[in-house]
Amino acid sequence: MRYRLFIVLVVLALSTCKHNSLTPSDNQNLSQSATLDDIQYTLAIPQGSFDIHDTLFATFTAYNQSSHADTLYASYSPYFYSWALTDASGRTIMFGPMGANNSIRLIPLNPNQSAVMYSIRQAIADTSGAPVVAGSYSLRWNLNNQTTTLLSVSVTLTLR
Repeated sequence: MRYRLFIVLVVLALSTCKHNSLTPSDNQNLSQSATLDDIQYTLAIPQGSFDIHDTLFATFTAYNQSSHADTLYASYSPYFYSWALTDASGRTIMFGPMGANNSIRLIPLNPNQSAVMYSIRQAIADTSGAPVVAGSYSLRWNLNNQTTTLLSVSVTLTLR
């Protein structure tokens, strides 16, 4: 009986130690918002830390804070948005979108309504072909009007 109790306590202690080794930012949604013309734009990632072999997930949402309906325009083209993952020295390791898509999607937003405008789900890889190294990175999302950046939002994440 003592042996079983000992095993249960060891297993419990190990599972507790593993859980406590995570920092709060490792397992919570991280987001940053900015407002333009009564629309709050939010860049969100599901966690603050990714393995260098993970898939990077991010969403860019719009929330209508005004008292009137609005219609937003979205397209998978650099004329409408761009994103980049940069390391601490400012070197871009990933970016998008690649190419241009001429189709435009209308996103109607009623007051106090939100919608996902864009999302990415891409394997973490350096576009130059260099190996990805552990460290702190910034994911920046730009909302564009042709070649002019209207709004820029970023979150910091860690690759391990």
